Amino acid sequence: MSFKNRKESFNEQNSFTFLAKIRLKVRKIDKSEANRILKSPQKLYFDTATGASVAVGPKISIKGHWPIVVYTIEENAIKIINVIDISSIDNFLLESA
Repeated sequence: MSFKNRKESFNEQNSFTFLAKIRLKVRKIDKSEANRILKSPQKLYFDTATGASVAVGPKISIKGHWPIVVYTIEENAIKIINVIDISSIDNFLLESA
C-alpha cells in the first residue's frame, strides 16, 4: 500500500505495539487522539531508514503540545509503533529539516 493511500487503511481498530500502549499511558494520550492524528495529520513524514511513517498533529487536551505517531502499514492495516508528545513543533520541524 502506498503512503498516499494511508487514509484508505485508517480505522478505529488500528493495532498498537506494546511500546505504543505504554507511551500513550505515560503521556496521557487517548488511543482516539492518536487515531485522530493519523486520520487528519498536520504534517506527514516518511523515515527512509526504517520504512515507518510519521504523523504529527496538535494535542486537543493540552494547547501547544504535538503528539507524533510513528506507524507502518502492514497488510492494509495501520500498526502504531510509538507515540511521542512534544511541547514545541518549531523545534521538531527544525530538527527534521
